[in-house]
Amino acid sequence: MEIRQLRYFLDIADTEHLTQSAQNLFVTQSTLSHGLRQLEQELGVALFDRLGRGLKLSQAGAEFRVYASRALQEIEAGRMALADLGGLQSGKLKVGAFPTFLNTVVPFTVAAFNRAYPKVKVEVQDLRAGAIEQQLLDGDLDLGIAFHPAQHDEIEAEVLFEERLLLVVGPHHPLAARTRLAMAELAGLALALLPRVFATRRLIDDSLRQAGVLPQVQVELDSVESLLGVCRYGDLASIVPERAARQAPDLPAIPLVEPEILRHAGILWRRGASRSAAAREFAALLRATPLD
Repeated sequence: MEIRQLRYFLDIADTEHLTQSAQNLFVTQSTLSHGLRQLEQELGVALFDRLGRGLKLSQAGAEFRVYASRALQEIEAGRMALADLGGLQSGKLKVGAFPTFLNTVVPFTVAAFNRAYPKVKVEVQDLRAGAIEQQLLDGDLDLGIAFHPAQHDEIEAEVLFEERLLLVVGPHHPLAARTRLAMAELAGLALALLPRVFATRRLIDDSLRQAGVLPQVQVELDSVESLLGVCRYGDLASIVPERAARQAPDLPAIPLVEPEILRHAGILWRRGASRSAAAREFAALLRATPLD
């Protein structure tokens, strides 16, 4: 079994099309087909079901995909370990970050890392918490920045920081002059929130339930930036993380109490996986990033 065969297999698993994968990998279609056949012969199973001109992962292929991804990640970690001997003079670092962290704490860290190690390529993906954990498990990321604690036992999480969630309103909203607000006072307030697929929304719902409030959610939007925009140009209020609220200084941000809503950010790793020097150094810089 050769590394190139694993790369062929994983790209085809993504595209489900030989022609597209051949273009992605800069090889001929015949070379790609031959490499795939060799891999299937060695494993003794069909990794794909042939459907006309397309391909679809077989049950065996779906199972093997997880291990192939992890194998390539370990090989890349080994290469990075060798690069470590040269002082991080090459290699690649893949990071997954939850959207609000990507727009607040991550840019400072990426810039600092690039200044220190300009020859290491950094790829940061904007992902939801569940996708970050899954890609760590699949071996597609070196580390993640999401919520603590993690949802999977195979994911190891260390607390990075905690932050409050604040009520944000427009400058002319009736609550704009308030300096704090009890959660019970949100009853009947028209809100714009993230959808329930977001962990932050589930945290908000739990806190509202604890306060005995049935929220009046009139709008759901997929990004905190769009929620802030709705507050700026309309009559709705929203509940957003404190660091995100700081990105909109023109909007009043009101602390919520009774109960206060807190969420915890963490650095996520796949438990037991090798950590390259690049990943370790990026994490160290992240811990040192000014958070206030």
